[in-house]
Amino acid sequence: QFVTSSIIFTSIIGSLVAGVVADRLGRKVGLLAAALIFLGGSIGMASSFSFGALLLWRCVTGIAVGMGLVICPIFCAELAPRRERGRLTSFNEMFINVGIPLAYLVGLLLRGIENDWRYMLASGSIPAILLAIMVVLMPESPAYLLKQKKLVEAAGVIEQLVDASESQDTKDRVVRQTMLEMGRDMQSQKEMASWGEMFTSRETRSALFVGLTFSILTQLPGIDSIIFYSVHTLSNFGADERLALKVTLGMGLCKLTFTCFAALLVDNNKVGRRLPVIVGGFFGVISMGIMAAAGLYGHTVVTERMIITGMLMFVSAFGFGYGPMCWLILAEIFHGPYRSKGMALGSVVNRLGSFTIASTYLSLVSLLGYGGTFSVYVVIGIVSLSFSCMFVPDLTGKTMGIKDGSDHHDGTSVTASREGSDAVVADVADDMKRA
Repeated sequence: QFVTSSIIFTSIIGSLVAGVVADRLGRKVGLLAAALIFLGGSIGMASSFSFGALLLWRCVTGIAVGMGLVICPIFCAELAPRRERGRLTSFNEMFINVGIPLAYLVGLLLRGIENDWRYMLASGSIPAILLAIMVVLMPESPAYLLKQKKLVEAAGVIEQLVDASESQDTKDRVVRQTMLEMGRDMQSQKEMASWGEMFTSRETRSALFVGLTFSILTQLPGIDSIIFYSVHTLSNFGADERLALKVTLGMGLCKLTFTCFAALLVDNNKVGRRLPVIVGGFFGVISMGIMAAAGLYGHTVVTERMIITGMLMFVSAFGFGYGPMCWLILAEIFHGPYRSKGMALGSVVNRLGSFTIASTYLSLVSLLGYGGTFSVYVVIGIVSLSFSCMFVPDLTGKTMGIKDGSDHHDGTSVTASREGSDAVVADVADDMKRA
């Protein structure tokens, strides 16, 4: 439990650091820093010659994980056109799910060779290098550039996102409209909100309540008990270890498939964000209930199939609902001056939930057995589903940000006076003419 959960614990530190880095140095610098830290951590773990050194480098890697979890969804949400915002932000979770089966596959391929664990850990440096290269080639977030008063650069990035076949008039209109929306999102504030304002502003009360509660409730139904301990659970329950490894690989593929499915639907106004959350939460409760029933009856051929089916269903439901939607909803519900810090807080709470599950699962199993442990997760899943039905907003195709007193289900709000927004656009137009 300790080794498994250590990377989750230090990801909390990374989440807190990420908000500051993203605000002061930019989204690109933050992602590049995360990639380089992860690269150093992977190489450090692979070259460790003591348990202490291995644990230290694993903790360093956790910082990079926390930074990436915060900055990447912000970057995607701010860079994407409104109609593509949900899909692009969901790609973050989708590619996490690409990595899971790839990691399982690498483990299976390298298993048995001398120092196999070193090669497994060193393989983590490959995606870190690719991320660093791609981040260098990417533009900065136009929202961040606008906050830094780099208006012409922000307009240039937005224009790059418009289809090249469109006329210049269309491009100019899209740039003007997008800058107007960003100006409204920023309000009339000249700098990012402080941590004190984050907790005292009326504008953040609803967003903090919904965002932080939803963040932890996506983890507490037990997803990390399945992701981290599936082989251990199946082997101890009575399944063959080879079968357990194959099931683990299958889980990764199922999670990836349903996350891709969610990404295709999330920007459809008839589906949006809430429906995948509710559908995923519902089937998550059902699948965990199947696992609980199997655990209560003990190992037989039937219950073994039940627990495998439950695992596959649970990760599929999470991949469709809570997994991608948590980060998308967090990236959308906070207004511009509060977004980075709100995302950081949401990630911290999310990681605390993940740490709680990863660090207590084996202890709970020892105390309650598999049936009792999974039954506890069923109850938490029902609470999570109920909260989602009552409070989680749907901002599909709408301006980002909810505020105190707004309708959670509608999520629409205007964050500044039109006069202030028009002033921002006028500044952009003047600067573009001068350029």
